[in-house]
Amino acid sequence: MTTAEAVRPWLLSVVLAPLIAYIVYGYAAGIYTVFDTASLLIHEAGHFFFRPFGWALFLLGGSLYQLILPGLFVWTFLRSEYPPGVQVSCVWLGQNAMNVATYIADARDRSLPLITGDVNSHDWWQLLGAAGLLPYDDLIAAGVVVIGMVAFTAALLAPRWMWT
Repeated sequence: MTTAEAVRPWLLSVVLAPLIAYIVYGYAAGIYTVFDTASLLIHEAGHFFFRPFGWALFLLGGSLYQLILPGLFVWTFLRSEYPPGVQVSCVWLGQNAMNVATYIADARDRSLPLITGDVNSHDWWQLLGAAGLLPYDDLIAAGVVVIGMVAFTAALLAPRWMWT
């Protein structure tokens, strides 16, 4: 195997690493990135799709769809054994997980701008409040951050387990 053949599978990881760093930095610094706008569209579509399944799933559906949709892409590319698709989809999943974590962590404060303009329409404030879990919003958000970090790690390391 030549050096070029050995390096080729890792080129996309090199390209994706700064993008992942930007997403993680945006999350840590509380900066709204261009990716968050796309996430909002997916989030709102999730409410639409989950509306028929009752109040709790309607509220949860936005965030759930943000994780399900890119997860389906990861699964599809895994099944077709297409590493670049897996890598990009894992970054997409990780970004959406960070976005959902931001929203969950805001449940008590309700300081994020909502499209309704009504702080009482905050999905996670309603869900966690009804479940008696509002004091644990940061802990739950941290769990979702872990999902994002695992997805980012998988995106970067996919060539190791998919190309060999």
